[in-house]
Amino acid sequence: MRKPAIRFTSTWVIVLLTAVVVATVTLVVTLTGQGQNVVTSRLLTASDLPAGWTVVASQPSTLDLPKSKCLSGLPTKSTANITSASVSFAERSGLPGLGEYLATGATIMSGYARSVRALATCHSLTFTQNKKTIQATISPIPLPVVGSASAAYSLRFSVAGFPIVVDIALFRTSRYLGEVIFSDSVPPQTTALGALARAAAEKANGKIVKVPAISIVSVPVLIAHTTMGDVGYREFGSGPPLVLITGYGGTMESWDPRFVDALAQHHRVVIFDNAGIGKTHSLATPLTIDAMASQTSALIDALGLKNPDVLGWSMGGMIAQALTVEHPAQVARLVLCATFPGTGTVKPTQAAINDLKSTNSTKVLSALFPSDQTAAKEAFGIATGNYPASSPAPSVVVAAQTYAVDEWFAGRDSAGGKTANINVPTLVADGSVDRLDPVVNAHRLVSQIPKAKLELYSDAGHAFLFQKVITFVPTIEAFLNTH
Repeated sequence: MRKPAIRFTSTWVIVLLTAVVVATVTLVVTLTGQGQNVVTSRLLTASDLPAGWTVVASQPSTLDLPKSKCLSGLPTKSTANITSASVSFAERSGLPGLGEYLATGATIMSGYARSVRALATCHSLTFTQNKKTIQATISPIPLPVVGSASAAYSLRFSVAGFPIVVDIALFRTSRYLGEVIFSDSVPPQTTALGALARAAAEKANGKIVKVPAISIVSVPVLIAHTTMGDVGYREFGSGPPLVLITGYGGTMESWDPRFVDALAQHHRVVIFDNAGIGKTHSLATPLTIDAMASQTSALIDALGLKNPDVLGWSMGGMIAQALTVEHPAQVARLVLCATFPGTGTVKPTQAAINDLKSTNSTKVLSALFPSDQTAAKEAFGIATGNYPASSPAPSVVVAAQTYAVDEWFAGRDSAGGKTANINVPTLVADGSVDRLDPVVNAHRLVSQIPKAKLELYSDAGHAFLFQKVITFVPTIEAFLNTH
C-alpha cells in the first residue's frame, strides 16, 4: 500500500549510539598524541560508502555508566600516548547509523584482548543518558575475521518505546585498533556489518575501498524489457529468488527496507513498480488484477527467475493469487500478506479507505498501524525515508487500480474466482487489528486454498509485516525452507 510522504530525523539516535558504544568499549580512555591527521585519513569517508550516507557532526551528550563487574576488564584511564579519531554517518533520514573509531598506540593495542574478554562476559548493561536510565542487553554475534583479529557484539535497548540495536565490530590491524558501530531500529544484517568492518580495516591499512550496497535503498532502479513493456525494478541479495508485489497506490519505495534487507540475507529479492508507476509501462484500461499479474509473469520471465517464491502485500496479494492461478509453473511458494479473497470479500470501511488515500501522513499511518504503535509508525517513516526521492503513483493509475480492486472485491475478476486451484504451499498472514482488511478475509483465504496455513499477529495492523519484522521474517524463512 502507499506510504506517507514524510521524513523523520534521528540525529539524537546517532549521538546516543556513538556515546554509548565509545563509552562501553573504550570507557574513559584519555586520548592524546600527535599524528591525528594521519589516523583521520585512515577513517572511512562518505565517498567510500554507498550513495546516501553523509557525515553527522558530533554533538554534546551526557552519558553515565555505573560500575559494572563484567566491564571491569575494559581499559579505564591511560597516560600513554594514544592517537585516535572517529567519525559518524547517517543514511539519508537518520537510520541506519554508522560510526567508526580508530586508534593507535601501545596501550590501546594491548587493551584489545581485555576489551574482547570483558564484553564476552557481559549480558546486560545499565546506563544513564541525559538523566534517563536505559537497560541494554549485550550478546556476541558471528562475524568472519576482519583484519588480524576481530570480535562482534550486539547491544539492544529502547528509548521511549523506540527500539534500537547497535552492532559493534572490534578489529585489530598491525598498527590500529578500530571499532565499527552500525545501528538501526531492528537488528542490522550481519553481512552489512561485515562489509563495513572489512572496509574499515582495509582503509586502516591504507587501501582504497568502496563498500558495496548494504541495503536495498543503495541499489539503483533497473529496467527489465518484458513482453508487456518495460518494468522498473530493484534486486538485492543472493539465494533463491523471491518476488515482492506491492499494493494499492504503492511504489517499490513503499517496502520497508528493513524487511527487504532481512529477506535478502538468504534470497535474491526483487521489488518492482506495478503498471503505470515509475518506469513501468502502463497497461490497457480498464485495468485488472489479472493484467497486472500477467505483467508480473513477464518480469519473472525477463529476469530468468524460473520458479520464484512470491510474496504479495494487500493489492499485491491479489496480484500474487492471480499470478499463481494463471501461471502456476512460475510460483514455488506463496506468501499472502494482509490481502483479500477474490470470491466476494469483506471490504474495508470507507473511513479506512479515506485515511489511506489522504494526503495527511498521520491519517495514512493510522490506516496502516494500530493507534498505540507510535514507535512502529516512526520506525517505518525513518526506514522508507532512506530511499532516494521518487514520484508517487499518478492519480490516473490509482483510479485504474481502484476499478481493478473493486472488481476483485465483487468477485468479478476471472482469476479471483479460482483460488481453490492454487496448489502451492501458501502462508496467509495479517495483523489481528487490520483496519483495511478485516481478519475474516484471512480465515476465508485459508479455507479456500488447499495448502494454506494462517499466521496472525496481535496488536498489529495492515503493515504488520513491517511492525512485526523481527518475528515475521523468521516465519517467512521457516515457511519457504520447509520441504
